[in-house]
Amino acid sequence: TSKPIFGSWKKGARDLILPETMQYQIVFCDIDGTLLDSNHCISSGTKQKIQELGSIGIPFILISARMPSAIFSVQHELGIKAPIVCYSGALILDEHGNFIRTLGIEREKAVQIDDFVKKNYRQVCCSTYCNNYWISDNIQDNWIVQSITACVPVEGKIPEFVSQKGQVHKLLCMGEAGEIEDLSHALIKEFSGFSVYRSKDTYLEIMNGAVSKSRAVTCLCNYYGVPIETAVSFGDNFNDLDMLLATGTCFAMGNAPEEVKRQARNITLDNDHEGVLEGLKQLDFAKKHI
Repeated sequence: TSKPIFGSWKKGARDLILPETMQYQIVFCDIDGTLLDSNHCISSGTKQKIQELGSIGIPFILISARMPSAIFSVQHELGIKAPIVCYSGALILDEHGNFIRTLGIEREKAVQIDDFVKKNYRQVCCSTYCNNYWISDNIQDNWIVQSITACVPVEGKIPEFVSQKGQVHKLLCMGEAGEIEDLSHALIKEFSGFSVYRSKDTYLEIMNGAVSKSRAVTCLCNYYGVPIETAVSFGDNFNDLDMLLATGTCFAMGNAPEEVKRQARNITLDNDHEGVLEGLKQLDFAKKHI
């Protein structure tokens, strides 16, 4: 296994700049492809280190495109309590599940998008996430059945689960790569004010255009009253990049795309070789009175 690279590259040079000494006060960590290995497991060493941070008052914040129950289950496995960031920042909950911030798509606009997909891309599966609901009008759809998640969808239409003045936190379209690519262009052309991005070749996620992981990080740094310069983040993909660049220091996973690694300040090991643990070991954390 290659050794992790810590530091960042000077623009136009290949000189390694080591991060300045700082006592960090909060950690933000993506889940899939970052904290979890390829078998969707967390190493015992990583768990122990995260629990040690908790014992000195350092919040370890899980930040993911997942729904709340799928994040709280990981948090429970870690044995920690802290706020969570769901749907890439569209919903932030405290450790008790109470809203800190919500930023969704108006119900009627979500219905319009759902109708557009179902009318024009009939082979694409479009489902909806709202709070802790995963809604599909056909829970036997092959894309729903084969999705890797412990969450169970409910069958029905958006208006059956979302109040007239309510919000949807995310729409997820699943289909063949070519169709998903075509759909992404069509949605951008047809609708404005939304974030439309491919989380993988066969998945397209649609959210409020103001949603981002970096804004969620800023919100929770304010919530804890700590400077964002004292925050550290870990991520493995393009949808993590704004978060990685926003925090005082960051680590791109060794399994991240080259462009993500190029822009990140530090590169750690991949998710199958305890990359998060290796990154945490490099940092000095401020011990707090708790």
